[in-house]
Amino acid sequence: MKKIVYTATLMALCLALLFVPAGAYDENATETIQVTDDRGRTMEIPYPCERIVFLVENAMNTMYAVGGAENIVGIGGIYMEEVKAPFFRAIDPDFDQKVRISKEAGMVNMEALAMADPELVVLWSVDWDDEVTVAIEETLGVPTFGVFVDDLNDTLAQAEVFSRIIGKEEKGDEVQEVMSRYIDKVTEITNNIPDEERPKVYWMWTDVLGTAGTESTANDLIYMAGGINLMQHWEDEAASMEHPKLNLETLVELNPEVIYMWYNPSLDPEDVLTDSEFEGWKDIDAIKNGRVYEINDPFIFDFHSPRLPLVLMHLARNIQQEKFKDVDLDQEIDDLFVDLYFVHYPGYAPA
Repeated sequence: MKKIVYTATLMALCLALLFVPAGAYDENATETIQVTDDRGRTMEIPYPCERIVFLVENAMNTMYAVGGAENIVGIGGIYMEEVKAPFFRAIDPDFDQKVRISKEAGMVNMEALAMADPELVVLWSVDWDDEVTVAIEETLGVPTFGVFVDDLNDTLAQAEVFSRIIGKEEKGDEVQEVMSRYIDKVTEITNNIPDEERPKVYWMWTDVLGTAGTESTANDLIYMAGGINLMQHWEDEAASMEHPKLNLETLVELNPEVIYMWYNPSLDPEDVLTDSEFEGWKDIDAIKNGRVYEINDPFIFDFHSPRLPLVLMHLARNIQQEKFKDVDLDQEIDDLFVDLYFVHYPGYAPA
């Protein structure tokens, strides 16, 4: 069974992010830095990088955590923005003045992006030569940093990368320390749980029969929370995909003891337990024992952001109920918001 050890990965990343005094990137820059993105591509950008556009919301949360509000000049779409905007305004008074970059048919609005005049664009990207990356780099001549999070280490490492980009390395260290401290509150207990005492957990994405593979952040979180991802028991090469899809027959055969739903606005645990649409699930242990849970707030529990430890606590309280019955999740949420963003939750009053 995979054990989650992220210290070595972060140390390796630190060595990879070499600070390199070099010739001017433009007439105003006197230094540059080399960074390597999640696609494994190394690029040279101005140091410190003062004008960054975030087309991926999760990563933007990390930049805010490392003190980069003034470095963000443009942002892409924000899921459920009406819910999240009060938070962003509380930690960034200039949030509403950022250039907004829309997407149409999968392509970024180049005119709006050019208005932001970025030195770097951060986007979700798996491939170096995806359509949006190529369009931005060839049309505007701006480097792109590809974010692709498929395990716990990727999320933890963002603080290191982004803090170096803007010249606030110490702040990046602080964010990593905070995240690790909250993670340890869970793993100091779950690391001692033998695999045979860990329930099999089926992670349910919104497509219901789509799940989290063995190479995914959700897989790591499930294990750290005291469970075992059901895909670890599926002897199929698709199990290692980030988002494999099952058929109902396979799901019933694998027989999860816990079902954990990602936020689904059209479905809740009670539907899975009682709705006739899920009649074929009735023989699954998780259904028979009423062990279906939901991550019902995709903002607070965004595990591709520095709030990842909160998701871990959410899972642990339900997967290993007896061991975490005394955890006050509301208090932990407030504490983490204070430690990372210097505001309270809810309400976002200054801490």
